[in-house]
Amino acid sequence: MPGGNITLGIISHQRISDSMAGPGIRCWEFARALADTADVRLFSPEESDLTPKGFDLITYSDKTLVKQVSSCDAILCQGFILNNFPAIKKLGKYLIVDLYVPMALEALAQFQHAGLPEQNATQENVLSAIIEQLAFGNFFICASKRQRDYWLGLLSAAGRVDPVSFNNDQSLYQLIDVVPFGLPDKPPVATGKVLKGVYPGIGAGDKILLWGGGVYNWLDPFTPIRAVASLAKKRGDIKLFFMGTGHPDPNVPRMRAYDEALLLSRELGVLNSSVFFNDRWVAYKDRVNFLLESDLGVNANIDHIETRFSFRTRILDCIWSSLPIVSTYGDSLSSMVQHRKLGLVTRPGDARAYADAIERLLDDDELRSRCSSNLRTVAAEFHWSETTQPIKRFLKSIAYADRNDATVSRLAISIPGPGKNWSSRRRLAGCFKRAAGRIKRRLP
Repeated sequence: MPGGNITLGIISHQRISDSMAGPGIRCWEFARALADTADVRLFSPEESDLTPKGFDLITYSDKTLVKQVSSCDAILCQGFILNNFPAIKKLGKYLIVDLYVPMALEALAQFQHAGLPEQNATQENVLSAIIEQLAFGNFFICASKRQRDYWLGLLSAAGRVDPVSFNNDQSLYQLIDVVPFGLPDKPPVATGKVLKGVYPGIGAGDKILLWGGGVYNWLDPFTPIRAVASLAKKRGDIKLFFMGTGHPDPNVPRMRAYDEALLLSRELGVLNSSVFFNDRWVAYKDRVNFLLESDLGVNANIDHIETRFSFRTRILDCIWSSLPIVSTYGDSLSSMVQHRKLGLVTRPGDARAYADAIERLLDDDELRSRCSSNLRTVAAEFHWSETTQPIKRFLKSIAYADRNDATVSRLAISIPGPGKNWSSRRRLAGCFKRAAGRIKRRLP
């Protein structure tokens, strides 16, 4: 470079392994999909049990990461990476910032039961990390068009929607583009039996409702539990299975929603008879068996702001396995379930409507068949080879670019250094005021 192969470093803040959650999966699949466009190096904070093909998988530590990524031309990161490793910003590399998780909104939901001082401190830390990303990133990606609107607002406030960005591309897709969570290009193939007639309490002829992923505070496991409990009074063949309870990252604690869901199931008398909680995190390669043995996929949202800008990746696995979906309104993927006729969608918190939707989909073979057919059509739109196209375009654009193009806009906000014990409100206000002052001085 220029004119040669781009070396792309992808930094995961979670372990890359057979048992990994969403952030790790996204980094792993990025590395696989982008290996035909760049020389990819995937950095994991712990040793991995996976074997990479077409890219390098490298273990890093707090002491080694900056030096390890210094030989890369571009770096893709997410979360608190720039906050935890501030020296990366000084390397002069192109920074691709992955904003697929709206962290500030997620934190509001996750810590809503904590005391106000803890909530404020958490929000300040998250906002600081976000502002730092917005100030130093060269190219941003998010999971949906709805998310893109949210991030464009923040980018505008951070001084990144400026004359340079606008003159380069009036749509601003060269600044921030949509890269959804993706799906394997190949269809799923079962490798073994795991549920029907195998898992204690689930019969060979039972109907399985699969809750994929974890039980988090920003989700609503209670409506499906109440719906199944009501259905259990008249039929015993419907079983709700929570696939992932313990998180593979020890830094992610078991959340309050899980304990409350367990308690509700016990109080309703359906625990281990109609509602089941798997006691381990299912390995990435093994999830296919749970999906293909299930009859419906279930998701339920809480009616709050996090839901609106979320991207429920668990729904994508249902799309991959042609598993009709019952969900509640709120997030962008549930809207797609409704509009593309991939299942049925109900109001948040309405257990009776949710139960009716479950029973209708289970008992109407023709409806379920139509949903499965639609799901197969939609799945092709989410293959990793397709969803990563915006990143490939960016990498190709910088292959012949001048190194100085890695610098960010002069209007971008400056970040207060460590030790500035400001409240999040004063910090944001100061940043935005400085950005506004710079803009004002440059206007005629």
